[in-house]
Amino acid sequence: MKKILNVCMCGLIAAAIVTGCSKKPAVETTAAPESTEATESSAQETVPSVDLSKVDNGTITLGNYMGIEVKRDAVEVTDEEVQQAIDSDLAAHEKDVEVDRAIQSGDVVNIDFVGKKDGTAFDGGTAQGYDLTIGSNQFIPGFEEGLVGAKKGDKRSLDLTFPAEYNNKDLAGKPVVFEVTVNTIKEKQTPELNDAFVQENTKFKTVDEYKEDKKQTLIQNKNDEADQNVKGSIYEAVLANSKVEANQEAIDANVENVIARYTNQAASYGMDFSSFITAFTGMKEEDFRNTVKTQAEGIVKQRLVLNAIADKEGITVSDDDRKDVAQKMGYENVDSMVQAAGQYEVDDYIISNKVLDFLKENAKITE
Repeated sequence: MKKILNVCMCGLIAAAIVTGCSKKPAVETTAAPESTEATESSAQETVPSVDLSKVDNGTITLGNYMGIEVKRDAVEVTDEEVQQAIDSDLAAHEKDVEVDRAIQSGDVVNIDFVGKKDGTAFDGGTAQGYDLTIGSNQFIPGFEEGLVGAKKGDKRSLDLTFPAEYNNKDLAGKPVVFEVTVNTIKEKQTPELNDAFVQENTKFKTVDEYKEDKKQTLIQNKNDEADQNVKGSIYEAVLANSKVEANQEAIDANVENVIARYTNQAASYGMDFSSFITAFTGMKEEDFRNTVKTQAEGIVKQRLVLNAIADKEGITVSDDDRKDVAQKMGYENVDSMVQAAGQYEVDDYIISNKVLDFLKENAKITE
């Protein structure tokens, strides 16, 4: 799976190029689930992006950037953190195991059900062999709670009322009856951490080897985070030492490109821009646009600062740099990366990281 290639150095500006690995918005079910399938419109026109290589970013008077003094966070990994990582791994390997007992919250139950209004089955209220996790709130209030305590083979009649704000006006606020049959009951069982689990699910042979690897991974992640924080602090210091005037045209162009990428991504899911933004980011469209505008100004300023240092120090992008990034990002080759992200964005990403590495190498770092 391809990683998301950031326009700027990770941790400074959060402006990602949306690629095929972006997560799909989650759809929530609040009543008997209806079969909904996203429809992609082949007639949807792709919103074009602005060629940033032809945009004037603004002006800069570069200040001091050598020997910047920064403090690096100490890196320490506790036994508790290692255990949390292990617990997360074990949880990812949970299995649903059928049990012979009454339904409890958290169980996965397989059910048949028929929903009736005024004695007549209504559309979308009937299903057979449906798997439902009790406590997931997939169904209207009272449905899942009404199954707690039932056993395999039990039949329950649930007298419920649809919420007044329910999206189906024919059902909103109306009383209904769900006739439910419990087919099976399964509970989630977490595997035991032992050598057998380790050998089956990892490249290691013993629990001790597995635990040590978890610890070293956490240490590496914390070191990476500490290094990114150092680079961020150095950049902020260089920015403060410099006089930077971002061109509004460049800011607007970066905003336009982010909006275009998300608009095209929304179209690929058969969604409008506003709905996609809420599903994808959890933000309202207006808040999202304001956030993008703020980030765009930061992107342009960072580009001015880092490119000025690159010009002064003779830092450039080579074919080997592009090949290295393509490999790390999971692309088949440089051409496929450039096609997905854009030549300017790829080279901008590489220059940003090379300059930040240069600044870190020439900084005075204390711990």
